Amino acid sequence: MSSSKNMSGGILACENALQRLLEGKPVLSVHVGLDVSKITASIVSLEAGFDRGYLKKSRRAHLPILAKIESVRAEAGKGSNSSSAKKVQRLEDKVLLLEKELAMVRTQRDRVLTQNLQLWERVRELELAERQNKTRQVRLHH
Repeated sequence: MSSSKNMSGGILACENALQRLLEGKPVLSVHVGLDVSKITASIVSLEAGFDRGYLKKSRRAHLPILAKIESVRAEAGKGSNSSSAKKVQRLEDKVLLLEKELAMVRTQRDRVLTQNLQLWERVRELELAERQNKTRQVRLHH
């Protein structure tokens, strides 16, 4: 009799653990932020304070909660299409932003390269003028 009480207590603990996971309020830190589609029987067992293998299909009393877990996963799988669409949209937006940033950076690079070429040319002109001045000074002193 006490084993059936423990069993129902264990199932109740698993039910509570599943609810916490669905609400995003797990007790175990490793389950924080866990996607609903990733909830498994072993995760529910761990969250309930048992080992990974606590919930088993071979235990008749566990079948209802195992069915709930599968149902949750199936629903999350259906919703993943819209979730995937949102992820794709976010990534496309990010790509557009990065493309704009890249264009801006290329423009800045081209501007800096142009300035560097102009400076380089000016330095060459000044060096040439300095050599010509030294040559003139040498001729004047001789």
